Amino acid sequence: MVGYTLQGRLAIIEFQRPEARNAINQEVLAGLNEAFDRAIADDVFVIVLTGQGTVFSAGADLRSGAVLDKDFMAGLMRFYERAESLKQIVVAALNGPAVGAGVQMAMMADLRVLDPSATVAIPAARLGVTIDKWTLRRLENLVGGGHARSILMAGRRYDAQTLERLGFANLIGDRAAALEFARDLTSMAPLSLQNYKALFKNDYAREPLSAEDCDRLHAVWDSEDLKEAIVARIEKRDPVFKGR
Repeated sequence: MVGYTLQGRLAIIEFQRPEARNAINQEVLAGLNEAFDRAIADDVFVIVLTGQGTVFSAGADLRSGAVLDKDFMAGLMRFYERAESLKQIVVAALNGPAVGAGVQMAMMADLRVLDPSATVAIPAARLGVTIDKWTLRRLENLVGGGHARSILMAGRRYDAQTLERLGFANLIGDRAAALEFARDLTSMAPLSLQNYKALFKNDYAREPLSAEDCDRLHAVWDSEDLKEAIVARIEKRDPVFKGR
């Protein structure tokens, strides 16, 4: 479900679950961690994270019930934290749409190359779920507070051209352009880029959650609304939220 290709000082890690729009479940998460372990063991300098097919990642696998598994969601957050703390530079090459956790995967990266077909959306409020402070702060940092509100609170989907204008995308291009971009990074001074990475990532997005933050987060994940959203999705109907 996760591919790994070594090209000199560059490792390409690929979601390989196109039949499920590269949705992330426990197996994919385990595969990601194993692939990152290989990249570290191979002492690569740049990691490219991309998807197979026409979708980068549809996010957490709703049909598998992954979003209801608190251990799985905690594991995702540990993976994002791990990627941000690596000395390797991570480039997200969005080969198509990214949704929910797929957007988080893009935001944990240090740089982003978006195919012209790529879009981002975090429809958590439509699905009865919510996101954490890290995700909100990362999104706010990349697109600005007003646009972060549009994506999170109004459920808007943004296209690649808009994301480049806002600064979310560092480059618009296909897979070949993304790999060329990443290979160019491997020729740069490692200590310089590692210092920049540490400085950019050591920001307010890493603020610890307060007790109130945790209570609000858990209230959503333990809610009847979330269970209703999952059933509604399976039954292919609109959910009926009751705020409890």
